[in-house]
Amino acid sequence: MKNLPQEIFKAYDIRGVVGKTFTPEIVEAIGHALGSEAKARNQKTIAIGRDGRLSGPDLSAALARGIQKSGIDVIDVGLVATPMVYFAAHELKTHSGVMVTG
Repeated sequence: MKNLPQEIFKAYDIRGVVGKTFTPEIVEAIGHALGSEAKARNQKTIAIGRDGRLSGPDLSAALARGIQKSGIDVIDVGLVATPMVYFAAHELKTHSGVMVTG
């Protein structure tokens, strides 16, 4: 995917409308970009988590696919509160974590 909707990129997060500006294809592309950046920084693994929204499983799976396509491993901590992703990234020494809340 070449053109991501620019309006989803905010100062400290990425936000879109599920099914419109935030689709599995878009999230996979974001995951690939994130994984590529992690790889450039010699990171090996990224932790991901999701909240209880119905779109969470599909979007987190797409994110994981994108990250893995870049050669980075994913630890999926599952359905958790956001602080658990921070905790997982710290305790598992992944240096990176992503919380899917869409």
